[in-house]
Amino acid sequence: MKLRLIRISEGEEEIVIRYREMNSHLQSIVALARGAEPKIRAVWEGREIFLLPEEVYYFENVDGVTYAYLVDKVVRVGESLREITLTYEDRGFFRCSKSMVLNIHRISYLKSEPGNRIRATMENKEQVMISRKYAKELRKVLKGGADEEER
Repeated sequence: MKLRLIRISEGEEEIVIRYREMNSHLQSIVALARGAEPKIRAVWEGREIFLLPEEVYYFENVDGVTYAYLVDKVVRVGESLREITLTYEDRGFFRCSKSMVLNIHRISYLKSEPGNRIRATMENKEQVMISRKYAKELRKVLKGGADEEER
């Protein structure tokens, strides 16, 4: 996909998207441009706040409660990991273990570990282990979403 930005000094700002086929990635871009981007409702220090999905490094379920890990704080969210995965998988969120959903856009680097697991180091320097059950799916997602036989 090619991105072209043109600065103008006068007139109305405009966004033009040229596409062959609408897909979930383009739908997310359209929602963002329209200002209809979904926000995640969370609770932090007793107050209700709203997060953009891109702010979240990962979600973790601890004792039945789901938390979102941000650059500088941890907040409680009301959605389950399953709901988060279904809602935001087209935005780069990936189920990496039974208790965690990871934002692949916030990964700094990956390292293979024994037992077919993968260690992900996040932009905030935290390390997250991707279980072997989900490692193959992550490799598939990072390669573009389809195995050779599916193409």
